[in-house]
Amino acid sequence: MDEILLKGRYRQLAEIGRGERTVTYKAQDTSLNRAIVVKVLRERFATEQDSVDRFQNAARAMAGLSHPNIVAIHDIGSDRDLHYVVTEYVEGQNLESLLASQAPLTPEEALDIAIPVCAALDTTHRAGHVHGQLTPRNILLTRDQQVKVSDFGVVDAPLSAREQSPSLYAAHYLSPEQAMGRRAIPASDVYTLGVILYEMLAGRPPFTGDGFSAIAEKHIREEPDPLSQANPQVPGSLSALVHRALAKTSTARYKTASDLEEALNGYRRQRGKIELLERIGPEERPASSGRHQMDREIRAHPRGVAEEKVPSSRAMQRSGLDWVGCIMGAVALVAILGLIPLWLSVFLRYFA
Repeated sequence: MDEILLKGRYRQLAEIGRGERTVTYKAQDTSLNRAIVVKVLRERFATEQDSVDRFQNAARAMAGLSHPNIVAIHDIGSDRDLHYVVTEYVEGQNLESLLASQAPLTPEEALDIAIPVCAALDTTHRAGHVHGQLTPRNILLTRDQQVKVSDFGVVDAPLSAREQSPSLYAAHYLSPEQAMGRRAIPASDVYTLGVILYEMLAGRPPFTGDGFSAIAEKHIREEPDPLSQANPQVPGSLSALVHRALAKTSTARYKTASDLEEALNGYRRQRGKIELLERIGPEERPASSGRHQMDREIRAHPRGVAEEKVPSSRAMQRSGLDWVGCIMGAVALVAILGLIPLWLSVFLRYFA
């Protein structure tokens, strides 16, 4: 795309990305005077009508979706031998750049990114579409910390039929079924997001290798190192969620992106409760925690606590009146007084 007005409207400003099938440019929409992104199908695919149709039809289908975490599509078309898609321009950086400078992320930072991606994937899956090539490069982070996913529908064919020389980078984010040359399904996106979650928390992808085939084989046959081994700061419960998303068979993973989103939100809620209890003092904790406090006191001072809660009779005697003796004396007095009438009648009968 030279320094021309594409379709008499879009002026190229700079190339900002180059993928297996497309070249991406930052451009200026001269009609609306705004920055946009123009994604152009690469020359060797532009001559294949099937590739052109798939590229534009997928973009046309995604243009019907509106979601705050999905990059909006503004226009689709062709100009001479150039086939393009115009999308919104996201000011910020992609996840790949963030990981290059800050990996590993904290669990909270990773969740802040993964949960919106789940929401974007779920919307797409419900509409009958699959991303199929999710990577940190197409997870975009705005300056105000909003997450947006791009490049939906750019790929819609099995890997073996799609590329003659697939990139090593893409191999890190394959699902096992894609690594075997099968078409991507919604569970494939769940697996790939599991890979990205692992990378955010561990600081590296779960599988690496010297070539595309070596990495693809690991996705199919090998289990990743436990997250707790790669990063001991990752809680075990979060590690378990990520490893379930990385299950080799699609039926063993979370069934949908929505299920994964729910699991991540559930972990966050539970973690928040634990952290809250750790921050507040014992006197501010719920009443249900009193029993645990009592148990700790008994374990620490078993005799002292028991004596304080249940005073002995000897201690009671030291503290004041002997109440048992008083009661027994009162009973004896009543019994003696009750005999006075009997003694009086006997005296009057025999001695008067």
